[in-house]
Amino acid sequence: MSTTNQQQQQGNDATSDFLSSIIGAVVAVIGVALVLPLAIPFLARGAAGYRLAKRHAFWVTLRWHWVANVAGIAAVVAVLAWEVVMVAQWAANDGLATLTAQPEWWSIAWATVWPWLLLNFFLGFLLLPVTWSLWRRRLADMVRDRTIPDVVTQERIEAARKRAADIVSARRVGLRLDPTTGTLSPADGGTPITAPHALPDGRQAVGMLTRNTVRTVRDRLVDDRRVPDWVDSSGQFLVVPEKAGAARAYLAAESGVGKTVLIFGWILAALQAGWRVNFIDAKGDIEDAERLAALARTFGHTTRVGEPWNMFTGSAEQITTKLMRLMPAPDGANQHYLNELRGVLQIVQGKTPVTGMNDLFGRLTDPAPHVANQFELTMITAPLDKQGTTQASRVLTSLLVGLRPLEPYLSSSGWSYGDGGAALTIAPLSPVEDAQARLGDLMLTDLRGYLANRLSARDKSPVLTIIDEFPQLVTGTSDPGDTAGALYETSRSANAGLILAGQSVAGLSNDETRRRRALASGAALFFGRSKDPEDVVKYAGTVMRMEASGAAAGDELRSARAQHTFVIPPQDVREASQGSFWVVQGGAMAAFRSFPSP
Repeated sequence: MSTTNQQQQQGNDATSDFLSSIIGAVVAVIGVALVLPLAIPFLARGAAGYRLAKRHAFWVTLRWHWVANVAGIAAVVAVLAWEVVMVAQWAANDGLATLTAQPEWWSIAWATVWPWLLLNFFLGFLLLPVTWSLWRRRLADMVRDRTIPDVVTQERIEAARKRAADIVSARRVGLRLDPTTGTLSPADGGTPITAPHALPDGRQAVGMLTRNTVRTVRDRLVDDRRVPDWVDSSGQFLVVPEKAGAARAYLAAESGVGKTVLIFGWILAALQAGWRVNFIDAKGDIEDAERLAALARTFGHTTRVGEPWNMFTGSAEQITTKLMRLMPAPDGANQHYLNELRGVLQIVQGKTPVTGMNDLFGRLTDPAPHVANQFELTMITAPLDKQGTTQASRVLTSLLVGLRPLEPYLSSSGWSYGDGGAALTIAPLSPVEDAQARLGDLMLTDLRGYLANRLSARDKSPVLTIIDEFPQLVTGTSDPGDTAGALYETSRSANAGLILAGQSVAGLSNDETRRRRALASGAALFFGRSKDPEDVVKYAGTVMRMEASGAAAGDELRSARAQHTFVIPPQDVREASQGSFWVVQGGAMAAFRSFPSP
C-alpha cells in the first residue's frame, strides 16, 4: 500500500514539474514577445553609433516627428495589449491543458507562436522615430557635458547641430538654406515672413531667434537671460525696442551677409512704429536708396531721397563748429588763423545765426548789420596790410575754398534732422569722393548738435538715425570710436535711436580704449559673418567649460580641465550663413536670423 502511494506521489510530482516547465516556457515566450519590439531599435542604435550624429540631417526636427513618435508607441502598445488579452483568455479557457493533451503539442505551439513573434519583431520599426528622438536627447546631453569619447566626433556633432539649427530657423522664416554654401532661397510652396512682421502685442519683429533643434530637460531647466529691449517677451523674435532711445546699436558684418537687408528691416519696423527715420548710406548706392524709398511708400510713409542738406541749422555756435570742420587740422603754425576764423564767424553771427551760404558770404562782405557792437565791427573790418585785407575778407576767402566743393550738396531749403519734412529721409553718400566724405563728417557733427537741441527743447518725439559704413564718414582728426561713444551717450536721453554699421568692430577705431568706450556705452552689439571674429566674440563673454585633451590621432579623450572659453565660438562666426546674426547686450546674447525684405 505504501509502495502504491509512493508511486502515485512520484507521478504527481512529475506531472507538476512538467506543468511548471510548460508554464515557465509560456511566461518566457510572453516576455520575449513583449520585449521583442525593442530589438530593432536596439540594433539600429548600436549600428548607427555616432555616425549619423555627425550629419546635420540627424538633428533637423520636423513638425510631424512627434506625431510619428506618438503613433508608433500607440500602435505597439495596442498590439501588445491585444496579445496579452488573447493569452489571458486562452489561459482562462484551460488552453494549456488542451494544448498539452494533443500529440506533438510542441509543434502546434511553435506554429502558432512564431508568426506573432515575427510580428512583434517588425513592430520595432514603429519605434524607430521615438528611438531617434531619445538617442538625440542623450547625445545632446553628452555633447553639452563634452563627454563624447572621441574628440573629433565631439566637434563634428557640435557643427552638425549648429547647421541643423540654422536650417530649421531658415525654414521657420520660409526660406531654404543650402547647408553646403550657406546661401538662401525661397522655400518651395511657402511665403517667407518679411520685415517688418507685426506681433500680437503690437511690436515690430525683424528676425527670429535661432535655437538648438533638440533641447534636453536640463536645457529647459536652465534660466536663459533675455536680451533687453531687442527680444520680445516670448523669446522667439528679434524686435525693435519699444522706445526709440533704446534703439542704440553697432552692427558689424562683412559684405554679402545680409547687413543691408537687416537695416532695411529696422527702418521699415521703425516707420511702422511711428518713428521718423534718417538713413545716411555711405555705400552711395542710389538704386538701394530708391528701392527702400519705394518700399516705404508702399507702407504709406512719405520719403525723400538724395535731396540737398541744410548745413546751416542750430545755434550760432553749432554752425561755427560745422564751418570750422572745413578747415585744416590744427598743427601749431595755423592755430592763429583758426582762432581768427572762429572769432570772425562768432562776430558776424552776433545777432542771429547764419541761414545759408549766401547769407554767410553777405555777412562777411558787409558785416555791419549783423555785428553786436562797434568794437567788433572795427576789429574785423580794419585793414591788415597795404592791399586793404581785413579779417572778414580773409575768412571769406578760406570759407569759399572749403565750401565750394560742397555747394552741389547744400541748400538753405534742404533737409535737416529735425525738420519733419518726411517720415523717411535717405542720404546716399560716396566717401571715395572727398567732398562727400567731408559732407558725411559735417552730418555727424550736426547730429551731435541736433541731439543737444532735442535735450534743450525737451523734445521726446521718437526718431531713429541709421548710418551705414559709419567709420568711412569720420574724417580729419576725429576718431570714429570717440564720435560713436559721444553720440551713443547722448541719444538715449534725447529718445533718439542710433544704429551705426561697419564692416568690423576693429573698423570702429584703431585705438582699443576708444573702441571699448563706444561699445561699453550701453549700445547693443550686432554682428554677422567675419573673417576675424576674435575681436567681436569677446564681447559676448566666456563660460567655464571642461576642455579635454586628446590622443595624438584625435580619437580618444585623455585628461581634462575646466577653463574659460568663448560663449560664441569664433569659427561659428566665420562660417555663419546669409542672414545669420548675433546680438549682445546687457550681459546676454542671442543668435537670430533676419527676415527678408518684402
